[in-house]
Amino acid sequence: MLGDNPPLVCNSDGDDIVFHEVRFPLEADITENDIADRFAGRDDLRQENPRFWNWLGRPPAKGSTRPGHPDALVAGVTMEDGTPVLGNLESKGRFLVLMVNSAERAQRGAELVQNILGRMVRAPLTTIQTIEQLKAAHQGKRPSADDILREIAAPLVHAMLDKQYRATLDEPVGMLGDISPRAAARTKAGRQKVAEWLKYLEMRSSSGPDPQDPMATYDFS
Repeated sequence: MLGDNPPLVCNSDGDDIVFHEVRFPLEADITENDIADRFAGRDDLRQENPRFWNWLGRPPAKGSTRPGHPDALVAGVTMEDGTPVLGNLESKGRFLVLMVNSAERAQRGAELVQNILGRMVRAPLTTIQTIEQLKAAHQGKRPSADDILREIAAPLVHAMLDKQYRATLDEPVGMLGDISPRAAARTKAGRQKVAEWLKYLEMRSSSGPDPQDPMATYDFS
C-alpha cells in the first residue's frame, strides 16, 4: 500500500531518480569516427554499435549495503555479467547524447565526456524529467509502485532491446536458416521469413502476464 505518500525511488547508487538528457554539440570538423576512436579501449564504456555505448559502473562488493533509503524502490539496469549500467551515450547527428537517471550521474557523466573529448565537444545542453512529471502523464491517476517502476524502466529496457536487435541484424538466426536478417532481406523469400521472425519476436514479447511490462510495450516497428 502506498498510502498518501508516493514511494521513494532511487537508482543503484542511491540517487533520487531524475531523468537527464545531456546533449553535447560536436565541433564542426568532428565526426562519429573521431568520437569512437576516443572511446575505444575504455573499460567504463562498452560499445554496442557504431553509435551507442553503455557507461558502466563497478559491481557492488559482496556483502555491501545498498546505498540510499532502506525503504526506497531501486530501479536499475545491468549487463549480462551483472555490471551496472550508469547511463548511455549515443551519437545523434551533430550531437553526442548522454542519458542518465540522476543529477549526480549527469554531472559525473558530463565530466567523463569532457575529460575524454575535450574541445571536440561544446558546452552541453541539459533537459530534465522528474518522476512528478511522469506521474502527471497519468492524468490524475495515483500510480502504484509498479506503475512508477515501469515508467522508469521502460526507456532503459527499450534502449537495451534496440541495441540487442540492431546487433542481431548481422548475426545468424536459426529461424532464417542460420543467416543474418540483413542477408535474408535481400531476397523476396527471405523478406517473408524476416517478417515472420519479427512477428514471432513481437508475440513472444507481448505474451507475458503484464501487458504494461517494458518488455511487452517495446515497439518492433
